[in-house]
Amino acid sequence: MLRRLWLLIFYVPLCVWISISSAWGQTETRLTWLDNRFRVDPAIEQITFLVTREQPSQSVVLVAPDGRKYYADRHAKAMSWYSDNGMDIISINHPMAGPWQALGKVSANNGIRLISNIQLHSEPLPAQLYQTEVLKFTARLTQNQQPLLVRDFLDRAQLRVIFYPLTLALSDVEVDESAAIEVGQFADDGLVYDEIAGDGVFTVALNVDVEPGKYRVKIASTNGVFERAIEQTVLVYPAPITTTFVQSHQPAIPHTVNIETRADQMLAGSLAAYLVVNQSQAKPQIIQQSTTASQSKLTLTWINDSNLDKAWWQGWVYVTDTLTQRELVFQLSKQHYMQVAVVTPDLTASLAQQQFEQKLVARNKIEQRQQRLLWVGITNIVIVISAIILILLWRRKRIPKHDLILPK
Repeated sequence: MLRRLWLLIFYVPLCVWISISSAWGQTETRLTWLDNRFRVDPAIEQITFLVTREQPSQSVVLVAPDGRKYYADRHAKAMSWYSDNGMDIISINHPMAGPWQALGKVSANNGIRLISNIQLHSEPLPAQLYQTEVLKFTARLTQNQQPLLVRDFLDRAQLRVIFYPLTLALSDVEVDESAAIEVGQFADDGLVYDEIAGDGVFTVALNVDVEPGKYRVKIASTNGVFERAIEQTVLVYPAPITTTFVQSHQPAIPHTVNIETRADQMLAGSLAAYLVVNQSQAKPQIIQQSTTASQSKLTLTWINDSNLDKAWWQGWVYVTDTLTQRELVFQLSKQHYMQVAVVTPDLTASLAQQQFEQKLVARNKIEQRQQRLLWVGITNIVIVISAIILILLWRRKRIPKHDLILPK
């Protein structure tokens, strides 16, 4: 009986320890040795050390099996070192096999955790993108082909999508690092487009807000937690939609947003739009509409608020690509405008102006009539004077010569 009791005391804890060690081995190796040593197997091609430190403390010193020491600010090119308050994350490509050691105030509770063979996976982007298009895009981190679920690592792994323009002088492999455009940053927080927090699946609402052209797209870690990247070449085409805002200045005429698609690129009847409008002190107004089977244009309207104040509107447009049948989403950026006072005509001033114009017309007519009478009078006088002169000349010619008295 006593022998069985001793077997229970020693055998059961040993089984529990082995079970726990196996469970950790599926995702990570946890080491809490007093001298902070750990052994790297020769078959490991890449390994990451997660070192939790006591606070306050400096970054640890990493000692390789051959005695070489590495620091957060001085380490080999094959290493990436991320350090923040209470943690060092050190990734090494092709690490030297044998015992490694971390020197520093390593936490007795969390110790050192090892993650090996981290891989970055993502679905390929569509080869043809559109300017201002927004699409849901995901990337995954795995360890030994299994989802990586180490929370401390995931919280610090910043994945970004970077576009590098490709010009005629560059090949599809060469990129201009100085012209890099960051288009999106992934998150694994269960917010916005991300479905589940901490599941190793990173999601980004990729906003293709770049000029049309050819780009090399790179998905990479940008904070030194680990060195992994996925690259792809894409073409960005001009947006297949045009949006026009017509602001009203009359109470009976609404504000209007016209949205039109290119008939040769977008499927007729697939256009839909969603607007949020905020005027003066009123609550934001939601306006949504879709086209019928043959339409390729939408007109969304809202009343003209008579209050003098700042206002804005923004929205989303949904349409289907004719060639690929891909569902496209475009974001309409926020547009501000000023609510101006409604222009009402002044009837009194208008009537006075009308009366003044009528008087002016009548006065002009009188002056024109007087001018005509004056010219008629002058003409008649000229005619009479001319007739008298002609009569006198005619009579003078008819006087006989014998009637003339010659002087003696």
